[in-house]
Amino acid sequence: MPSTKRETYYEILGISRNSSLDATTDVYLREISFWERIASAGSPEANEKILELTKAYLTLSDPKKRAEYDSELDFDFVLLDGKAKDPEIEEAYDLYRLGHKKSYQEVLSEFTKFRMEMGDTLWVLKKTTVYLVINLLLYSGIVLFQSLYQNNDEVNQKENEFYFNLFSLLFLASSVIGYLFFRFQYLPKELQKRKNKRD
Repeated sequence: MPSTKRETYYEILGISRNSSLDATTDVYLREISFWERIASAGSPEANEKILELTKAYLTLSDPKKRAEYDSELDFDFVLLDGKAKDPEIEEAYDLYRLGHKKSYQEVLSEFTKFRMEMGDTLWVLKKTTVYLVINLLLYSGIVLFQSLYQNNDEVNQKENEFYFNLFSLLFLASSVIGYLFFRFQYLPKELQKRKNKRD
């Protein structure tokens, strides 16, 4: 497989995505003039470059074609998270797109929906982890308190252990009940608010 990443039409012409049609045309004419002089000197690479520049210009100079091309670039950018493109990953996504009879916008919409759902799942996991950590810290504090103020008197020690065990049992039971309320009452409501704000 090739080891070099494919250039975008913008990169081929050396312009930014917000360049105007006039600026695009000026750059194209300047580049073509340069490479035609190189081609007249007998360079086969120059002819390839001229074809490459012309293909890029014909796409970017047509508003409709340019909009469609930009949507394809946006699709690639989202999938690859804006990172440098790996040729093998690019090829894999090309095969995926060819294998699905959907437009770029449809596939992009599906991917965006999937990404939001994953974000919601991670949000729930984060909230649940915070709840469990808080309960763990509270229980650790109870155990530490009991060990620091343990009475050496055997009778009182047994009585303290009884009350400690009873309190621990009540704490664990309340934690379980609290978790069920937190997970199945509080989180679904907050998750719905989160989705409503996003929509």
